[in-house]
Amino acid sequence: MRTPLVSALAGVVLAFAQPLIAQTLGCVGGGTGGPVPTSGTGGLGNFPTQLPPFPGVYSLNVPALPPGASVVSEVKLLGLTHSYAGDLHFALTSPAGELHNLVVRRGGQCNFAGDYVFVPGCSTAAVNAWNCAVSLTQGAYEQYFGLWPDGTSALLNTSIASIPAQAGVWTLSIYDWAFGDIGSLNSWELCFGAAPAPASNAPLGVPLTAAPQDGAPVLGPTIRLVWFAEACATAYDVEVNGQVVGSATSSSFNYAATPGLHQWRVRSRNSAGVGPWSVVQNFNSVEPPPAPCSVSQLTTTFQSNATLGNGGIFYFDLEVLDPAGVVLSQLDTNIDGVIGQVFTLELFRKAGSYSGFELSPSAWTLVSTGGGLANAVDLPTRVDIDDVYFAPGAYGIGLLISGASQAHTSVSGGPQVFSDGALTLRAGVAQRPAFTGQVKPSRVWNGTFRYNCPQAPPSAYCTAGVTTSGCAPAVTASAQPSASLASACQIDVSNVEGQRQGLMFYGVDNSGFSPPPWDPASTSYLCVKPPVQRAAAMNSGGTPGQCDGALALDWNAFQSANPGALGSPFSFGAKVYVQGWFRDPPAPRATNLSNALELTVGL
Repeated sequence: MRTPLVSALAGVVLAFAQPLIAQTLGCVGGGTGGPVPTSGTGGLGNFPTQLPPFPGVYSLNVPALPPGASVVSEVKLLGLTHSYAGDLHFALTSPAGELHNLVVRRGGQCNFAGDYVFVPGCSTAAVNAWNCAVSLTQGAYEQYFGLWPDGTSALLNTSIASIPAQAGVWTLSIYDWAFGDIGSLNSWELCFGAAPAPASNAPLGVPLTAAPQDGAPVLGPTIRLVWFAEACATAYDVEVNGQVVGSATSSSFNYAATPGLHQWRVRSRNSAGVGPWSVVQNFNSVEPPPAPCSVSQLTTTFQSNATLGNGGIFYFDLEVLDPAGVVLSQLDTNIDGVIGQVFTLELFRKAGSYSGFELSPSAWTLVSTGGGLANAVDLPTRVDIDDVYFAPGAYGIGLLISGASQAHTSVSGGPQVFSDGALTLRAGVAQRPAFTGQVKPSRVWNGTFRYNCPQAPPSAYCTAGVTTSGCAPAVTASAQPSASLASACQIDVSNVEGQRQGLMFYGVDNSGFSPPPWDPASTSYLCVKPPVQRAAAMNSGGTPGQCDGALALDWNAFQSANPGALGSPFSFGAKVYVQGWFRDPPAPRATNLSNALELTVGL
């Protein structure tokens, strides 16, 4: 029903050369049991910020402690059953009200069925590996905090051997992070012992990074770097682009990234030293999308009743009704998997309908990619994709997800239609594997298309000078420039004095710039912040003393001929500020300037 978190995690054992756990001096039984969770169904949480609302809650009264006991040593769960071990989250609350994580979503795609004991991590106690085929082997298991940020929802990632022994009522809570599975607990026990000696060796494990996915585009500027907690670690060092940028006491770190490609890794630390660095990962920090249209998103539904499986693809028809077209920048989708699971998304497109082309991979073009981290099923999972332009017209769309399963809705009674006036999306079909598997009809993709209006036309700004012949030169452009040079961009300066030498120049950053006068006595202003790039000089043509001269610049031709020019290569959303300059011998500085033009680079 769900996909395991990451196949590479299967069988990972947190094993370190450390002192034994606290020696158990005695156990107290008689803890209550019941269904897991109490309602019989889980879900509705938002990992890791909002816990599921219906946990199983079980109490245990400890009237007195074993002599000499100072800490908790073991937590025993007797007669625990559940049909999907990887969904469960175990937490312990002391009589003083302190909340401690025991195990956070560990166990994989199998069952709990029997008696289990949770012991502290970072020990030489005999424990089982957290892997399984059908049922998790009965016996002892080390704590596991996974991707839980320490302190979130007041739950602390505390070693069992550091939880103080107390008399009074203890509470065991079992959260189920997904719908559809059931289980129960017969009873539970709490064991107490003497505190173990402090850790004497450095953590030897290599942290396993979780997010961002290697090579994935991530919406900046704040990037959350996430890894799986190591049992012996008390802190972590984080390195970005070859420099240690900070430390963290939990398994995540917020990094303020500039746009572009970055490399990162992490290592464990405790009082005895540091462990090895993790494998270097890459991420691409992307800028927030452009300002949205007045209608900027189209949502189908997030009420699924079926799943597709890893590597499945959805086909549906999309019609773009806006006469200017739209730029698709982000989408939300419905993932049925482990929360925090990494996946990739590929968006395929073809002209016309998808129908009849499900088994024809050559008919499809990959136009955009992205990645994400799974949210809970039936809650939106955000995917930041490469911006892609859709001109007005009809398209077949294929959305392929690898590394996770797409939850969706199987419908009857013919296609369903979703429209917001700018886009119309029609229900289609599902298939796995993509382009070759069996086609499942009457399926509604669960998700949201988040799109933006195409760019506004070039915008003139600043004030043109008046020449000694009374000309007021003005700069215009035929269209916004294209990052791929796919569409023409002709820039012209009109109303230039005839038969004058001139040129155009541009800059790429006008932030914080106030245009100064070209000369104290000039009517012109320098409207472009240095540094600037000059284009080739030319003659304005026309008639001397008249305002019929002109300057011209073919933007695409200039960029093609000058690959090392300022700002090149330009990316989508980049700014360009253009102004014209020409000779005017009687004027101050013997020259004059046009007004200026702000351009925004498109696709």
